[in-house]
Amino acid sequence: MNNKKISSIWIITIFFAALSLNSCKSNAEETYTVWTDVATYSEFESAFNTTLDNGYYLRLEFTSSQWSQISPSLTNEGKHRWTKDQIKDWLIGRGFGDTESTRESAWMTTIDHGLIASRTNSTVYLILK
Repeated sequence: MNNKKISSIWIITIFFAALSLNSCKSNAEETYTVWTDVATYSEFESAFNTTLDNGYYLRLEFTSSQWSQISPSLTNEGKHRWTKDQIKDWLIGRGFGDTESTRESAWMTTIDHGLIASRTNSTVYLILK
C-alpha cells in the first residue's frame, strides 16, 4: 500500500510540475523577426515600381516565392526580434494613429511575410516580416 501511495504522490508531483512549466511558456510574449529600413521616395518608387502618396502607407503580403527572392538580400542591419507591442510602437513612431497601428501590427503578426511602407514627405519607412 505504501508503494502505491508513493507512486501516486510522484505522479501528482510530475503532473503539477509539467503544468507549471507549460504555463510559464504560454505567459511569454511571442516575438517576431522583423526588419526596419528607411528609403527615399525615389528609391522606393524604383524598387517597388509603385507610387505612394505623402502621408499614406501601404501593406503588401508576400508569397513564399516572393519572400525567397527578397530574403537573401536581408542582413542583420535593421533586424529585430520584436513583440506585437514593439511593432505597434514603431508604427506609432512613424505617424500611425492608435487604431491604425493596432490593426497593422495585428496584421503583421498574423501573416507569414509582408511589408508595410509609410511615406512622410520624401522619406519612406519600411518594416518587413
